[in-house]
Amino acid sequence: MARAMGRRGGRARANRLSPERRRQIASLGGQARQRSLLAARRLVENLLYAAAVAQLQGEAREVLRMKTFAGPLPGLYERRS
Repeated sequence: MARAMGRRGGRARANRLSPERRRQIASLGGQARQRSLLAARRLVENLLYAAAVAQLQGEAREVLRMKTFAGPLPGLYERRS
């Protein structure tokens, strides 16, 4: 019964609205759906990227020694002439 009454109210509202306003409401709904699907797709892509980064990262290496060093580490950077 509630569904039938809701349908009556929806049809009455649709009859009151101009065709342009109905088109505008439908367009807003389509845009909201498109944004929602895009957000879901981006979320999946980000999670896949994070999983790939975690897999490439591997295990943490054990630190054998620690010293403080001022300046660039030797042997890691190309020499500038």
